[in-house]
Amino acid sequence: MIVLILMTFTPYQEITMAHELDRRSDSTAATFSTRITPWHREGTILKHAPSLEEALDLGGLDFEVDVRPLYTRIHSAPDVSDFTYERAGDAFATVRTDRDAVLGIVSSRYQPLQNRDAFGVLEPLLDAGLASLETGGSLRGGRDVWMLVRFNVDSPIVQEVFADEVVPFGMISNNHAGQRKVVVQETPIRVVCANTLGAALRDRRRAVGVRHTASVEARTVEAARSLWKGLVERYDRVAQQYRALKQYHLDTALFRQLVLDVAAPIPAKLDKVGLTAREEAARQRVVARRSRMGELWGGGAGHSGDGSAWEAYNAVAQSVDHDAALWKVRDSRVGALLDGRLLELKDRVLNKLVASAEAASE
Repeated sequence: MIVLILMTFTPYQEITMAHELDRRSDSTAATFSTRITPWHREGTILKHAPSLEEALDLGGLDFEVDVRPLYTRIHSAPDVSDFTYERAGDAFATVRTDRDAVLGIVSSRYQPLQNRDAFGVLEPLLDAGLASLETGGSLRGGRDVWMLVRFNVDSPIVQEVFADEVVPFGMISNNHAGQRKVVVQETPIRVVCANTLGAALRDRRRAVGVRHTASVEARTVEAARSLWKGLVERYDRVAQQYRALKQYHLDTALFRQLVLDVAAPIPAKLDKVGLTAREEAARQRVVARRSRMGELWGGGAGHSGDGSAWEAYNAVAQSVDHDAALWKVRDSRVGALLDGRLLELKDRVLNKLVASAEAASE
């Protein structure tokens, strides 16, 4: 039984580390990485891709989540020491069973997707040699979990355009706190700066969200199958788009129009004199974002300063992915990068740049 003491219970206590990594029982960070040392320099660094079982262990993902009813304490006046427990309506707690830790509050419709079942979706790809596990782990005490696989795409155009700079990845992320859907997605990643990139694909979504309701496991399997079907052909199109961006060069006016005014527009109400202190602070935040992206366009990680749309897009991706103080969000930054506002922001810029590059080449 989980007892909910109303007004005093806080279900979403943040872990103290800035990067939100969970800890395994031996106190090591609950994350693994293959060959590459992650930015936080924690977790287990492997020389070779692990099996699924090894990844579950090293990523701190070998735990289960239970759903338990919540109760509230009812006092009998005038003796406050006399009380009973009553069911708290349709409220349930998601509980990490190995720690007996409450992760979130959900309704009776919520159905958990266990880590082993979520990431088991990847096993056929691993067994067939079509993908290998790259990284994974647990965040915020197990509330957010993820695994990233590297796809083995060997088509000529992908090899030519991506080379060693961009790697095609697929990811499954899950939230055990009732805050987000299960997300199955694919994303190219620029290795030199770990930017998560997008693709301006008009005929297919890059991410599919699955609600934690009935048959969540079967629907996650179907989401992965439908999303990753035709992977090679799709990455051929992505490579063509990236090549167009590399060959398309912007002047300052186009950079402002296609990048700055899309990623960090200055609202009309802030583009005037006589601003209040609050309005001026808001304007300065937008100006700081625009200034940072302009700086990265010419001097970002791996950039040559060639003025290309490719480097312009990566200026946005690098800032959004790594300048957390500039791109604050109200809820979890992890969620915003995976399937929320920050991902959408990068996609808007990419779509603008690809459309302009394709129009210029006609």
